[in-house]
Amino acid sequence: MTDTFRRIAAAAAALAAAGSVLFTITFGLYVRESYRWALWTSTITRLVTGILLVVVFVALHALVRGHEPELALVALGVGVVGALASVLHGAYDLADLVKPQHVRSDLPSEVDPRGFATFALIGLGILLFGWLARRAAALPGAVTVLGLVAGVLLVIVWLGRMIALDPNDDVIRVAALAAGLVAVPGFELGLARRVRAGDAHAT
Repeated sequence: MTDTFRRIAAAAAALAAAGSVLFTITFGLYVRESYRWALWTSTITRLVTGILLVVVFVALHALVRGHEPELALVALGVGVVGALASVLHGAYDLADLVKPQHVRSDLPSEVDPRGFATFALIGLGILLFGWLARRAAALPGAVTVLGLVAGVLLVIVWLGRMIALDPNDDVIRVAALAAGLVAVPGFELGLARRVRAGDAHAT
């Protein structure tokens, strides 16, 4: 990584961690209490965090590509596609909030059905990079474990949304809280610390 990208990536990872916490809290408040401000906040946070995640996935790719270049490229593709589709989901919801449409539908989002990008694809990207980073010793052991756990939890959230549909379902709620408040931000903060450390080996 260049020094410039290292600084940008560390900041992006730290901000993405904060975004994960903010999205989880505000989306949960909207689902349970229907607060309008929480919907606005979660929508904007989804959009911004998705953009930040593109930088995060590129940084992860830079850390592990020397050990497994082909698999690292697959992980990068999955993660970036998920992040950008999540951005589109956020942009669509924001456009609807700015100028609400008269026709409402409970049908899944066409760009991110039941959070397929936001949860499943981003989760798979994190899971793959957590595994690759563990094999390459590119991140501290505890951070790679958080990545593996985060990836699995995000996929569980998507599966739960596909099967149960109700975001208040106990399994979905527990998995979403564990992922959004602990595993995902922990992994991203660990990455930010590793990137800031430069070329020093993770311990």
